[in-house]
Amino acid sequence: MLAVTGAGLVVIAVALALFLLRVNRPVAVASPEAFAEQILAASESGSVEHSVYGGAIRVARQGNQVVVAAENVPPNVCVSVGWKLVRKGLLSINGTVPLRVSAAKLSELCNQEEGNPTLTWSPRAVE
Repeated sequence: MLAVTGAGLVVIAVALALFLLRVNRPVAVASPEAFAEQILAASESGSVEHSVYGGAIRVARQGNQVVVAAENVPPNVCVSVGWKLVRKGLLSINGTVPLRVSAAKLSELCNQEEGNPTLTWSPRAVE
């Protein structure tokens, strides 16, 4: 009887360990920094399908030009990440390219339409 109980405890311990390993897998944290990293990574590898916020990330290549489109971006993240991306390339928010970039203009564009905006970004060509 003691051997069965010992074996039962081992099975339970193994099951618990597997459950804890499965539950504690690293998950991408939904933050503007993580989202910006996803956009940059997608421009290099094209392998990101969904953002940390759940929207689709699509990558298009035409020769040396890369365009990354991220859908369903929360407006506050749109402003924060837009500010970072515009310094590294060409940014479009819902199809509009801001001619003068300021936090106020980015906020206006990110909150302009109903629902969450789509960011489209193309990195500057390396000379």
